[in-house]
This record gives sequence, structure tokens and C-alpha cells, in this order.
Amino acid sequence: MLTLPEIANLIRAEEQEDSHFIQLTSNETLMSPLAQSVLASPLGNRYLLEHGDMRQNSPSRLNGFIYRGLDRVNAIEQSAVEVCESLFSAKYVEFRCLSGLHAMQTTMASLTEPGDLIMRFGTADGGHFATETIIKLFGRRSCCYAFDRERLTIDLEGTAALVAKEKPKLLYLDAMNYLFPFPIRELREIVGDVPILYDASHTLGLIAGGQFQNPLQEGADILQANTHKTLFGPQKGIILSNNRELMERISYNLSQGLVSSQHTASLLSLCIALHEMKDHGAEFSKQIIDNAQFLAAEIAAQGLPVLARTDGQHTQNHHFFINLTGITSASHAMEKLLRAHISVHRGVPFRNVDALRVGVQEATRHGYTRADFQQIAKWIGDVVLRGVPPESIAPQAQALASGRQQILYCDATLNVTGPLWAPAQATPTAPRPNIERPQLAEGRWVDFHKKDDAFQLEGEDLLALRDLGAYAATFPNQTDATGNLSIRQPDGVVVTTSGSYIKHLEPWNFVRIEAAADDLIDYSGRGIPSSESLMHYLIYQTTTAGAVAHMHYLLSNQEAADLDVALVPPQEYGSIQLARSVANACAKRDIVYVQKHGLIFHGRDTAACRARIADFIAYKSKQFQAQASA
Repeated sequence: MLTLPEIANLIRAEEQEDSHFIQLTSNETLMSPLAQSVLASPLGNRYLLEHGDMRQNSPSRLNGFIYRGLDRVNAIEQSAVEVCESLFSAKYVEFRCLSGLHAMQTTMASLTEPGDLIMRFGTADGGHFATETIIKLFGRRSCCYAFDRERLTIDLEGTAALVAKEKPKLLYLDAMNYLFPFPIRELREIVGDVPILYDASHTLGLIAGGQFQNPLQEGADILQANTHKTLFGPQKGIILSNNRELMERISYNLSQGLVSSQHTASLLSLCIALHEMKDHGAEFSKQIIDNAQFLAAEIAAQGLPVLARTDGQHTQNHHFFINLTGITSASHAMEKLLRAHISVHRGVPFRNVDALRVGVQEATRHGYTRADFQQIAKWIGDVVLRGVPPESIAPQAQALASGRQQILYCDATLNVTGPLWAPAQATPTAPRPNIERPQLAEGRWVDFHKKDDAFQLEGEDLLALRDLGAYAATFPNQTDATGNLSIRQPDGVVVTTSGSYIKHLEPWNFVRIEAAADDLIDYSGRGIPSSESLMHYLIYQTTTAGAVAHMHYLLSNQEAADLDVALVPPQEYGSIQLARSVANACAKRDIVYVQKHGLIFHGRDTAACRARIADFIAYKSKQFQAQASA
């Protein structure tokens, strides 16, 4: 067992050795000192819950969990959302995924159902190693694109035939070894309305810099990625889209069960990287492409076979492949290059291709020159082809790596050597701005005043609400802790208690609201009123309704267009603002949809309310039958 001092020494030694390698791996990145330092911020100890457009300033809320919020972090995150809109042409952004694989799991779980068929790249055609396993674990099925191995891209004619035959529910562009853009516009024509999911983990920074295809502009519905390859951010995930319906599914599922805290320090680091990309991304990504194409050509000039498509081009990406099939083992070659202090990958990017994968994004940020890359190409040729002992090259490679430790494409004035924060007794190296704490919002939630325990629902009203609850509980997003019901009585409003399972209601699962004024509700009963009690109360104040049912559900664009539904933008759960917005919408429509939340039905009594729900379910059934027969 190691001691803590021994662990500290090992970390320092590993960091020192890492700085002595020429880093040409394609799946890693180099963060700026500012983005790197914030990963050690004490704010990393704090939770940051819920999507930004549902999260208000402190105190913040996720469902029934209320905690001290991070108001300044909220402001930083919102600024990063605006940056993403500029860089990726995306209206909707999700920062909460913890990694690229987490983003992959989230999108596949949210956009498909068990048994659905997902089209993906075969691993022999450059597909991601984890895709098929995740698909199987989630109870989905998969088929693969037809692939043109000469042109290193999708065979559109063959894929069109497969789409017509297999009828996939999702097209996933999950390639990890791609070198050139994909024919997204052509795929969109082939699949019609089937969602297209594009994984840009390798090219996210190139897209941001305008040096690679912009998937959202060319027809993809969802752009997802990790944030630590050509985007010089932390190891985290991101999801972007312009499709409200699909992003609501993704955000809802993240909030309800796919993530808790999104890791605050990593978010801050990502926000910094995105702002740096806004300022420097165009120049950085252009230099990446120039360096990748130059180094590939130089290595080819050494006599090594660099993988190319039929027109002779090696790459339009940040990486390329040295095909050592039939020459030597790529694993053996990689091991020798590591001894020469040159770090690359070995892999099998395509069928029967044993290759070294070389990426230049990190060397580009370190400021490697063309002369440097010429020398690196010669060293690779010497080691792999000409049998030069790696140990004879190692001192020169180490000297080059040690001399290229600067970090470019960031604000030099923020290249601090220590954390942004400092102990109270220390003197900051530069004055920090005096940022006023945002004011707390007044009257965000209603307060409850319990008058007595006397109330308990009985008789026909109990039976009617039990029937309504059992019916409403059939909606797919309902759980045993979501949804609430109410009825109007002569002496008040009866509403379900917080945490009630509306599928199985007992007499003590109800309270009676006897009065409500401003932000205070007087009630009678044994339980705690639902957090949406004010919403129910105000609906009765603004309509002639006799019964209200609210359940969690995510409305599709088609459903919103076909049905007479009022739309309410995303708002904080249980807030007075949400209650007022819904009540105003109910005055105009019998069905209201709160985005990223759920539906509210109301009618003159429980039977009328149930009938409206029945009409909605019947519509859904017809919709499903039409889709099944298509």
C-alpha cells in the first residue's frame, strides 16, 4: 500500500515523463492553463442540477430537491449556450453528459424504444467499438450502413436499399475512424423523417472553427460528442440540436434519471474552452487540417503507406492512418515509437488494416512547425522502416517535446500558473472583478399553512379520482412519484399530496385547499400538498373546470400540430410563475403542455377530464397504427 507522499511523487513523476513525449494520439487534447486550473476549483465539490432553462438562481431546484444554487455558474453556462448557438448553429444545448459514451447512451435511450432498429457503422468500417454493445444492453437491435472501402465513405445506393428493407428508427453516424465528411444531405433524402444522430467527438473543434461539415446545417437532428479531442475541453460530453421534440426527450430523461450533478468543475472548464474556441477556433482548426495533411504527406514521402481514398487524399480530419499491413505489426511499431518518445495509437480502423493512428491537434496547440513535423516524419520512418534503434532518437524527440511546452490559441493574460482562487492570506496576482451576487427571486414558491388533520376524501369523489388517476398513470413518463390530480368542491379544492402514486390513491392521499392568497395556501389534511397545488388552485380561479389532471409526458411536434394544445415554455417545477402560466393557458385551452414537463387536462368534472385524456390516448393509438402500417 502506498503512502500519500508516495502517491504525490508518482503523480509528479508521471506528469514530468508525459511532458517528454511528442503527443500524436488522436483522442486526447491539451487544455489552456485557465481551463485546466478550474478543474481543481472548490466549486467542483458543489452540485449543479437540472437543465439551465429549468434552473433559477439560488435556491435551485430539481423536482422536489431544493439546494443552494450557483448563480454565477448559471451565468457562465448561459453564456456558453450562446457560444454554442454561434459555433454550431444550435438552438438547444445539453452540457450535463459526463462523457461522450454517456451522451451516446443518453441519446439512444431517449430517441428509441426497446426492440427498435438502429443503423450504425460496422466496426470493420470505422464504427465505434462500444456502439453495438450499448445497443444490445438497452434492448435495441442494429444493422450497418453499406460502406465503400475505396472511397472511405457510405455507399448511398446500398444504404438506401438497406433502409427500405430494414426500416431503422434511428440513423447513428458513430464512426470513430472517419477521415472525410459524411453525405448527410443525401442520407436525409433517403430516410425522410427518421432522426439522424451525428457523433462529432473527433471533429467538434473543427466544426466550431468552420473547417468541417456542420451536421445540423446539413440535415442531422442531433449533434453529440465528447469535448476533448479537436475541441480543447475537459473529458465531458455535449448534445446539441435544433429539434425541440427530440431535445426535450433527452433533457427530460437526463433530469429524471440519467444524471444527477453534471460535475461543476468540468462544466466550468468546458465553458472556458468553448469561449476560447469562439475567439481562436477558426485559426486553430485551420492549422490542424494543414498540419494533418502536411504530416501525412511527409510520412508517405518516407516510404510508409498512409491510408488514402481513391483520389489520393489522406485526410480532411485531424488524424490519419499509417497502414502497416504486410509490412510489420502495428503494435510492435507503436511500442518502438514509444521508446523513441513518440506517442501514437495502434488500431484496426477498417477491415484487414493494421494501422498507426496519428493525430495533430495537441501538437498544433503546442505550436509545432512544419520543420518539426518533417523531422518527426523522418524519425517515424527511421524507426518503423529502417530499423534505427529508438533509443538513439529518444533524446532528440524528448528535447523537441520539452521545447514545445507553450500553449497557443488562448488568452495569454489568463495563462495563470496556479488556481484562480487563493487562500485568504495570499495576495492575488491580479485584481479580480467585483461581481455582485444576483438578487434572489421573490415569491418563487408557495408556502403552506396546515389548519388541521381533519380532512379525508371519501365517497364518490374518491372513487372518481381513483379512476382518473389509474387512467392517467398509463402515460409513458409517469412514475410512482409524478403527476397530480384535483377536483373542485363547494368548500375548497381537493388535490393529491406530494409523492402520491396516482395509480393507487388512498383517502389520506388528498388534502383540501381552503384558501390561497399571494404565496400562502391554507389546507386541511394529513399529508403535504403537491408542489403544483397552486397551479391547480389557479386553474379553478381562471376556468369553470371541475377536475384537473397533470401527468408527465413529452409532446411530439406532430401531436402539438394535430391537437388543440397550449404550449408553455420550460419553467421551474412547483414555482408560482409556472402555476400562473399554466392557469392563463388553461383559460384558453382544455389541454396544456409544459415543455420538458408534462400535460395538464381539465374538464367540467372528472368524467369530462377523463374523456379528454381518452381522446388523447385514442389519437395516440391511431398514430401508432399509422406508423406501424407505413
